[in-house]
Amino acid sequence: MLPRYFIILFFFSQYAAAQPYYTRVRGAFGVELYGITPKGAVTAEAAFGYLKRSFWNAQAGLGAINRKEFRSPTLSAALTHCFILNPYKRNSCIPQPGNYLIESYFEAGLGGFLVDRYDNGIYGRTDNQRLLTPSGLAGFRFNFVTRRWIYILKLRYTPPLLPNNLASHAGVGVGVGWR
Repeated sequence: MLPRYFIILFFFSQYAAAQPYYTRVRGAFGVELYGITPKGAVTAEAAFGYLKRSFWNAQAGLGAINRKEFRSPTLSAALTHCFILNPYKRNSCIPQPGNYLIESYFEAGLGGFLVDRYDNGIYGRTDNQRLLTPSGLAGFRFNFVTRRWIYILKLRYTPPLLPNNLASHAGVGVGVGWR
């Protein structure tokens, strides 16, 4: 059911938020909930490898999980390639810093999280917990560009590549970036 909503959002976002150019993001800080993190994490990200219609993005996060039977700090990371959605439906214009813009991207890549399962002897069984849980990553990224900041919203589908009862299949992230 969730992939169906991503497909619908993908087709409607082509008409609503297409752009021929994009604003380069130097770095960003934010919060990620679920997705590549078991509960949530504070994240930092940096974009690099800018091409004409796409760029690469690296993200790292630090969080914690606290369940009745399992407690651990978590480290998360993702490497994604972001593509401009539908760059051909608008007249060419270079974004001006004083204008408010919404830029939309499709992002795909790999991510995952790391937990410390060895310190949980007093909390119960930990044999079902993996040390590292890699995930595929596909989703949408929306950048709200203002004069000074870039506000980021990420909606992601993150199916785990290895089974783990801590992993979630979808997540959301928000952040603030700068040029």
